[in-house]
Amino acid sequence: MAMPAHPVNTRRKGPAVGPMSSSTPSWTDDLPVCHLSAIGFSTNQVYRADGGREEEHEFEDRCFHFKCDDIYLYGVFDGHSGVHVADFVRQRLPVELLLGQLTDVEDDFSVKKILQQAFLTVEAAFFETIDAALAEKMKLKLQLPEGLSDYELYQNYPKEVEKLQSLDSEIIGGTSAILALIHKGKLYIASVGDSRAVLCTREPDNKLKVRQLSIDHTIDNEDEQLRLSQLNLDVAGIQQATGLYGRGLAGHPTTRSIGDYSFKGGYRDIEVLSYAASEPVIAEPEVIGGLPITGLSGFLLVFTNGLIKSIEETTDTSQLNMDIAYRVAAEFQIQSTLSGVAQQVVDKVVRNHHDTYLSGMERAQYCQKRDDITLLLRNFDYPLWSSVSPLGSSVSPLPGYNPVTVPYSPHRTETSLSLFIPSPTPPTLTHSISQTPIITGIPSVTPSSVPITQPIFVDVSNPNIPNSPSSSHTSTIESQPSSGTSTPQKYDPTHTNSTGTQGSTNSDTQSSPFLFQRLSEPRDTNSQAEPDEEGYIEPYVDFTDFMRAYEAAANEIHYSQEA
Repeated sequence: MAMPAHPVNTRRKGPAVGPMSSSTPSWTDDLPVCHLSAIGFSTNQVYRADGGREEEHEFEDRCFHFKCDDIYLYGVFDGHSGVHVADFVRQRLPVELLLGQLTDVEDDFSVKKILQQAFLTVEAAFFETIDAALAEKMKLKLQLPEGLSDYELYQNYPKEVEKLQSLDSEIIGGTSAILALIHKGKLYIASVGDSRAVLCTREPDNKLKVRQLSIDHTIDNEDEQLRLSQLNLDVAGIQQATGLYGRGLAGHPTTRSIGDYSFKGGYRDIEVLSYAASEPVIAEPEVIGGLPITGLSGFLLVFTNGLIKSIEETTDTSQLNMDIAYRVAAEFQIQSTLSGVAQQVVDKVVRNHHDTYLSGMERAQYCQKRDDITLLLRNFDYPLWSSVSPLGSSVSPLPGYNPVTVPYSPHRTETSLSLFIPSPTPPTLTHSISQTPIITGIPSVTPSSVPITQPIFVDVSNPNIPNSPSSSHTSTIESQPSSGTSTPQKYDPTHTNSTGTQGSTNSDTQSSPFLFQRLSEPRDTNSQAEPDEEGYIEPYVDFTDFMRAYEAAANEIHYSQEA
């Protein structure tokens, strides 16, 4: 995991947190992990005026990514009011799906029914675990006199009130839940709550298509408004009462979840919900699928509402799915592992959110704190940088390779080396993005085209072997002989050789060009520079010609994109 952008001060000491951690051991701890997927996460934070940060509550997100035989199962659970429900669901949902229930099932209807039943069965099992706490709570409440305020009850019956509070901590709480199942070459999504699944696919025309495969179960969803109105609830009144706080249904963030007994079995104790004909918050998931994935090139993103809110608060974007897809595709061009992609996306969102708060600008008022964030990434043959870049194998340094920061040595090897020069502009998508939602009620978005800035690869030893065949912006520069002097060759961005690469003009007496010009006469190769009193040595490398060549090449790329 990458280090946070700023120091983090937390109020809790304890075991390491993370979406894969659990408060109790589980049989799922031994299930094989899917190595085609990765997790990125960050704990919730409250920002202080001095720039520091601290956790508001314990990390409440949980997730898993398993591969059992030919079944792939992924789950993300955004817990609230405690982590016990998310922990329970994370451990129990695989029991309902990976113990042979799907073995002989192939048709979409049957798979969807199994997924729906799994959600309902897991919630029923959780409520069974709190039966004793519910009975004890009811017994205590009957022993306390009626008509007393909370303050009066605490003053006169402190032990009983403390016991009630302890029981409430076991009863309250719930979780959003979203599952992604790959079975028989098809993808299924089942969800309750406001976590989201987005599928990004590379189309035949090389565009990246972004589709949301889940539904946000919130008070703003028109289908959920219709369902609640059919229960005799005043939806407009509920929205007006809670909209200012952004907390959804009578203080509850979603209209569907697992757990949350107070909004289900105990909903009649909540005044605004007491008129409902039946439980207003339900655990029945909406299931999408199956979508064929054979031959698919792209990636699936499953993430919690914390990622959504953090980006919305920072950017006020109206195309959030496309924004996240852009961020992920950009990291695919930079990172060499899936874990690096997922974690860097989260880290950059976290850093931008905190920086917005520190900026004091207009949007800083929306960035006072943020929730837990979990991002699950599942790759479908979308190329990582390590698999497409000439430097993909450079995780293990090439023989004789020295980074640019190492002073020049005339005794270097003759191995052909590639020098990666990052572009001066941020990485962008190689494909234009179009969002074509397949779910009713999700607005469509006009396709947009995002140009790509190609990296520049410079071969510093062999002019006849381009480092990047796919790019026309490649400079080839011969290596400098180990003895004697040479005049640095001027870079001409308008001249190209027969291979289409930028190069030098050929002549009968062509000398080998030198990437960096030495500021002084050639020094004795057997001697070493002596540091001065302050520990510095005399400079002997001039980067001027190098930077001119780099800027000229970068400008040529920029102009070619505009054209």
